[in-house]
Amino acid sequence: MPMQFCIVMHYFRAGFKYRNFHNRIEVVQMQMQKWGIKLRIWIYPMSLLLAAGVLWLYNYWHPNVHLVRLASTIIAFMIIFIVFEILLKREYVDKIADSQKRYYTSKAFYFIFILLNFFAILLIWVEDLQALIVSFGLVAAAFTITMQDVAKNFVGGLSIFLNKIYRVGDRIEIGSKKGDVIDIDIFYTTIMEINEWLSGDQPTGRISIIPNGQVLSNVTNNYTKDFNFLWDEISIPLTYGSDWVAAKTLMIDIINEEIDVIEEESKKAISHMEKKYYLSPNSINKEVFIKLTDNWIELTARYVVPVRQRRTIRSRINQKILEHIEKSDNIKIASETVNVVGFPDVHFSALRMDK
Repeated sequence: MPMQFCIVMHYFRAGFKYRNFHNRIEVVQMQMQKWGIKLRIWIYPMSLLLAAGVLWLYNYWHPNVHLVRLASTIIAFMIIFIVFEILLKREYVDKIADSQKRYYTSKAFYFIFILLNFFAILLIWVEDLQALIVSFGLVAAAFTITMQDVAKNFVGGLSIFLNKIYRVGDRIEIGSKKGDVIDIDIFYTTIMEINEWLSGDQPTGRISIIPNGQVLSNVTNNYTKDFNFLWDEISIPLTYGSDWVAAKTLMIDIINEEIDVIEEESKKAISHMEKKYYLSPNSINKEVFIKLTDNWIELTARYVVPVRQRRTIRSRINQKILEHIEKSDNIKIASETVNVVGFPDVHFSALRMDK
């Protein structure tokens, strides 16, 4: 028995040491991966520094003002890259928890990054800035004339960012295209398309690229800016012999059950909008309207729903209404009817054939 106990303890200690050793290997591997990522980040600036050093050395033996400017440009690119890609992006932008805020902060830093590189080139290579400004104006005018679409898209992109026409995550409609914004660039907006051959505001799976210039020449509908709700309607035709009062009460009760909390949230959103826009008095409470037609009594329920839940909530309301109507004896769904008031006179005559 003691011998067996010693053997078990021996294997237990060996397994424990193996697990410790294995855990240490995993820790070392994770640390090496982290260091590998950090090293990859520094490859680009170190390459720039090496290239600038080579140019400085070559300029030492063969002095040339252009070599000095080229080396200075490379050093400026390296410093700007380190500040934005390593210090700001890795230490600040990537740590922002809110994905939308992180996206817009990253985009803003990217534009500033491009502008700083552009100004660095100007300061290093251009001696007469006044002449440059004049020539730049002429080039810009020629560029605008010859490349109107590109210039229009650029201005449209600026308008989107400055006027906040829409943001990433908004549901928009421009021209014939409708979808959820997944990316906004200087020249183009990318959306996840909805509708087309599908109904109920469902994604098709296609990604559409819209030129930003479209916002300057087309009406832009934003379904989620400042108010993330829509009004929807459900219409039910009833026979004239149905109890329309009971049907109206039934519709209100079912809609109440489905959107009670949603309605309160929409009222808060409306209150917030009133601080920014002038809104005429308008009730967002659920209502049922009645219309008389030649064939039936039409009951139309109007209610508010979140933009991306319209089809789901409508389906649930329709299902519950149908279930209650099936159990009711005094509420009947109507269908279109045709009254035949008479038949034309028809005369048949026998045809005789002479043999």
